[in-house]
This record gives sequence, C-alpha cells and structure tokens, in this order.
Amino acid sequence: MNIKYIQELLSRIDEIKIIGKTIEINGVICNIAGLVRYGKKLRLIILEYDEVYRQKVEEIEMSELCEVREQETNRLILKGRGRIEAAQPFRNIKSVFIDEMEFEINVTENGLLSVKDGESVLFLSELLRNGWNPEGIDYQSIDMLFLTSIEFAGDFDEIPDFNDNAKLHFNMNKDSSSYLVEQPVTLTVNGEYPEKLWFKNKENNEEHWVQINRVYLMDIWADMEKSFSNPKLLENMTKEEIEEAKRNIEKSFIEVCPKGMYYPVIEYESEEDISFEFHTKKFLDSKPVHHGNGSIGFIIRPDKSTGILGRKLKAAIIQEPVLGNTDIIEAELFQYYKTVTPKDIILE
Repeated sequence: MNIKYIQELLSRIDEIKIIGKTIEINGVICNIAGLVRYGKKLRLIILEYDEVYRQKVEEIEMSELCEVREQETNRLILKGRGRIEAAQPFRNIKSVFIDEMEFEINVTENGLLSVKDGESVLFLSELLRNGWNPEGIDYQSIDMLFLTSIEFAGDFDEIPDFNDNAKLHFNMNKDSSSYLVEQPVTLTVNGEYPEKLWFKNKENNEEHWVQINRVYLMDIWADMEKSFSNPKLLENMTKEEIEEAKRNIEKSFIEVCPKGMYYPVIEYESEEDISFEFHTKKFLDSKPVHHGNGSIGFIIRPDKSTGILGRKLKAAIIQEPVLGNTDIIEAELFQYYKTVTPKDIILE
C-alpha cells in the first residue's frame, strides 16, 4: 500500500449519511452504520458480530492444532470446517424501506473484515469521522466482524433526505439452511420403496420424512455424447468450438467419474420446502481425494413432475461413482436443506 492508493480509496466516497442503529437478531449484533454514495451508486452499510460463529472458529482452530491430519475424513470435513457459517441476518434482503421510501436491491455483498485489509480500515475510519457510533461492536475484534454492503437499484445524484428517527424496514427473500442428519439408508438400484423414511434433525430432534420413488444409475458420459450431438449447438458454436468444449468436459469427467462408472440418482418426494444430500458411507469414512479440476455440479430433473404420493418429484445425485452392475448402495441421508422466509427486520 502507498499514499496514492490511499488517496484513490478515499476519493471513491462522494457522500456519507450516518444511521447508527443497533439491533440484535438471533444472537447476532447488527449495527446499521449508514448510507454511502459512490458516484451514482448508493450502498447501505451494516456491521455484524456473531458470537456463536467466533466460538466455532476458535473450537475448530484448537481441534486442528491437536488433530492428526492423517485421520481426517470426508465426513469430518463436511461436519467441520465446511459447516462453519455466520448467521448473516441481512444476507437475503429483497427491499428496504426508509420511512415511506422503498429501495429495491441490486446486489448484496458480505465478508469478514481484517485489520490487514487497508481498504476496510480506511472505510471504517471514514464512518467514524462522519459521526458513526459503533454501539454493540465497538470492542469486538475487527477480524470477527462481517461487513454487509447492500447496493440499491438505480442511480442516485445524492443520498435521499430522511431524519435521524426514520423507520427502517427490511423486506426478506427466501433463504435456505442446512441440518445434519447422518442416517444410514440402504439403497437398492431399481428397487421398491413402499414406506416413507423418517429421520431427525441432529440439532433439535425435529422429525421429517422422505418418500424415495426410485434409485437408478446415471451414465454421465452417454448424457454428454447426447448433448454434443444435438444439431442445435451448431447454431451458436463452430464444430471446432464444440470439439474443444467436449475435450475439456471429458478431462473433468475422467477425474471424477471414469468411463464405465455411474452416478446413483435418488428420485424422491418430501415436504415442499425440504431437499436432501446423500453420500455413500464409503465416501464419508474415506480420506479426502483432491482432484486437479475440482468438482462438477449437476442439476437433475426427474422425467415425471409428481411422485407416488402426488407431490412434486425431486432428485438428488450421489457424486461418488459406482460400477454399472451395482445393486446395493450403503449410503447415508447426510443432511437436508430447508427453505424458509425469515421475518422482516424492522427498526422503529
């Protein structure tokens, strides 16, 4: 960092209006610092502190110091570092009302601050210089604070006028949370599943169900060949571009699912707002294998719209390849995702 860089950072801010209201949401301390205008872009700035998140980070750091890394498994990774998330109450904001003025959201950014990040430290300095009161987060470590920046849609020549006692109303979008289950389930390829599978959330013992309709093996190589043989591709790509794209995908496929191997797919019905993640027991209890090209994401849609119970039919893919003659798969319903719409956040 040099003085010229500092000058450029400070020159980006055209106008600041301090709000300085604090609210605690499910244990997370949130300080709505104020509005900042960059050119014609207007952002609402919120600082958040999640004590539970801080404790989890410290616990993981301590366990890793004591842990023998050779004993680490995919299960421990999925249950450990991958599950550390801050609550972030303002992650899914749909719109903001300041008194009677409504602001639609263009984009929301959220990230941890750091004392090593000069831009963040300068930005906080500017807020303080303009009269910001960091109530509730003033004695917390900067490295444990999240900065949420909500950019309003549209262009602004100035920050809209409102008084210090303005009512703030945050209208929420749907959000998704994950819950650990780890329930063993034996899957039979092309078998029958006459009964619902009942399971419990490991955190609070809340009970839910899933009705498996069928389990089959998906040949991703055959699906790829079918996709690349579609004549419509030539409407947007040349033959050379198609062949290059195909070669790149094949390289990725070879690492994660060699030819002759298949991905198990589970078609199921469930409560409307719940979806599932399955893994094989072998994968969960194995040491992690790192692929050079990373993982590949698949979106699977069942051929039918509804299942045997008349509910929407969904699909989950187990991205751990098996042989084509596999009949029985010892798996786990590892976790589920529940979609909820949080309550609106209102500050009088």
